Amino acid sequence: MIESGPSVSVHKNLKAYCIFVYFLIFLLLISFFFFINPYKIYCNSYDALYNDKIDIAAESAVIVNYETGDILWEKNSSKSMYPASLTKMLSSIVAIENIKNLEEITEISKNASGRNHSAFKFRAGDKINLMDLLKASLISSHNNAIVALAEYVSGSEEDFIELMNSKAKEIGADDSFFQNTNGLDDGFPYHKSTAVDIAKIAGYCMNNELFRKIVGTREDTIKKNNKEINITNTNILLDYDYIKGIKTGSTNNAGFCIALYSEKDDLKLITVILNDSSQNKRDKDALKLLAWAYNNLKYTKIIDSEQPAVTVNTGDQTVLDIDLYPDTDYIKLINIKSDTVDIKNKVNNNITLPIEKNKALGSTDVFINDKKITEINLISRENIGSEYIYQQLSDAGEKQSRFILISLLVFYFLIIITIMVRNLLLKRNT
Repeated sequence: MIESGPSVSVHKNLKAYCIFVYFLIFLLLISFFFFINPYKIYCNSYDALYNDKIDIAAESAVIVNYETGDILWEKNSSKSMYPASLTKMLSSIVAIENIKNLEEITEISKNASGRNHSAFKFRAGDKINLMDLLKASLISSHNNAIVALAEYVSGSEEDFIELMNSKAKEIGADDSFFQNTNGLDDGFPYHKSTAVDIAKIAGYCMNNELFRKIVGTREDTIKKNNKEINITNTNILLDYDYIKGIKTGSTNNAGFCIALYSEKDDLKLITVILNDSSQNKRDKDALKLLAWAYNNLKYTKIIDSEQPAVTVNTGDQTVLDIDLYPDTDYIKLINIKSDTVDIKNKVNNNITLPIEKNKALGSTDVFINDKKITEINLISRENIGSEYIYQQLSDAGEKQSRFILISLLVFYFLIIITIMVRNLLLKRNT
């Protein structure tokens, strides 16, 4: 009889070893791809700080803190969607960064002529300066104006689109791919982005002063062939003073979309909505999201460095009270209606004199919803010398107190003696 046990065991061990090696290789590859892009922000549906229920009709939406990039709330924000004319944010910023003189006049090509779902028509040979093309693209969402800008920058729309996709990757919009400059998506099935990527692009664009100024303009005038044309922003939500831009869009495939930049109560937001069923519902959804954000989220000073956090006792021969202060303020955006903030102070054991000014003698831990958010050092605001000095001061104080007490006793004794002698003299005279 042949015993096969040991051979089977060796085979199983070898198989397990191979699986382990493959797993290590997989981890190494993941680590490699992660660290080659250390400056990109990777966001997905699980990154939102709050999951409050907000009933909106849009298929996809996101609210992002403009200053930190934190996703505050989201709905299907990583889903691949048609972005419609929100595309023009990216194409416009690429044009701005690649044009030296926006006052230069260009001639409209045959490819950039026609109405093309735009508010007014371009004819081949029309003359217009680049700044007015940029305004027409961003304010009235003119589809051919951005084509003309692309041709000026790169010679062809196709070459310009390569710049757009490179810029998207540079910004960190890794789940986006653009096939044209204006967002018209009939015949462009892969022209897609996500709400998170659009928010990243919008945030990047709003760092540009010229872009910010144009998208915040309600009405303007441009010239085509020296003839004035009045243009009106497609974003009617600019009528709300805290909304400063950015861009609207709509196609049959994309539905109604919008990207907004807003400022209120020191909170700056990028809000993106994709694929709503109508302009009215899109705008109502946007205002509902902004109302939630500004009613619930507030920057709060959790730690005030001017207020002592804890008072500790030290010294053996003489007990001293020492106030410890946080070495910095801590201000945090919190949901005032749902977040629970807890502060825990920790003081070092056996604090002894002397104490150096600004030396860490403990720490303050800040917890939000039972999660530790930060740790701040606790320091003394003054230099405190050795205990001997304080003992000397204490001894001097005791000597002074004894002297005052004895003086008072002598004084009262003399008064009593004086009164007694006076009474005796009065009796004798009587």
